[in-house]
Amino acid sequence: MAFLAYQYLKNDDSSDTTSSVTVPESTSTMTSSSVTQTPVATPTPSDPTYVILTREYQWLVPSIEVMELQELLGIEADGLYGPGTREVHVAALEENGLSLSGVPDEPSGCSIVIGEDICGIQIGNLMEIAIPAITEGLGSPTQEAGWYTECETQYRTIYWGALFVDFTRSELVEPKVVRWGIRNSFQVINGWEKTFPSIVRFPESLLVDWNPNEPSAPISITDIPTPGGPLIVPEPDLFEEAIGAPLLYNFSTDQFSLRTADYVVVFSEYSGNPPGSEETEFRWEFTDTLRLCDSPAD
Repeated sequence: MAFLAYQYLKNDDSSDTTSSVTVPESTSTMTSSSVTQTPVATPTPSDPTYVILTREYQWLVPSIEVMELQELLGIEADGLYGPGTREVHVAALEENGLSLSGVPDEPSGCSIVIGEDICGIQIGNLMEIAIPAITEGLGSPTQEAGWYTECETQYRTIYWGALFVDFTRSELVEPKVVRWGIRNSFQVINGWEKTFPSIVRFPESLLVDWNPNEPSAPISITDIPTPGGPLIVPEPDLFEEAIGAPLLYNFSTDQFSLRTADYVVVFSEYSGNPPGSEETEFRWEFTDTLRLCDSPAD
């Protein structure tokens, strides 16, 4: 998997040595408030530093190339090009008078914080109000479906890239927002299936103590904090490291999950042919709540 490739690169002492760009210490996925660089000689096209700084990168797609860039910039080398890497990378390019053509665009749009309001829309808002508001904040929907029945409830799901919004209705209730979240799949070869319409962040929260294999067991909020910030990464090991807690396996659904006081994470892995090939797919869902028939008893 990509993560193993990262580790190989980090442990490979035989790789060519490149000149370094002096930048302040930062992180690759968290945005720092300011960047101040020490001027360095502008690298030329024949310089390996030039190649690393100016090649094209993709947003949140893990690669050895991104790790090389992060090592050159002197920041945490996790192989993911996120807000922190972009900030330091842009500063280094501008300091050296180099083109920004290889820098990926940072997703823009209204704030996306898992478990909070989305573009000013709250759970329970009418669909006729929610769709225009979210469209104004994130652009036109990328995928729409008609009404369908699941968990003995009528739903309609609309996507804005990787962001989905579930609406529900009944004979007595007008269509309204019932939940929203991020749903995306990552393949080692092709990257993320859907685009992120804006930077997705997690709120600081508290870990929930629960057993996904015992639905009737009591659920309690612990005093164990989970960090906030743009923590979405494709590899489950990296996500567990970022969030500071393990994903728990559910034998009945063949899925892994994590719960906090503010959001739920569901993860599943699908192997290619043969199993374990590079076609491995990681499916993620980050939302404020599970659907009623999927939720363990309180």
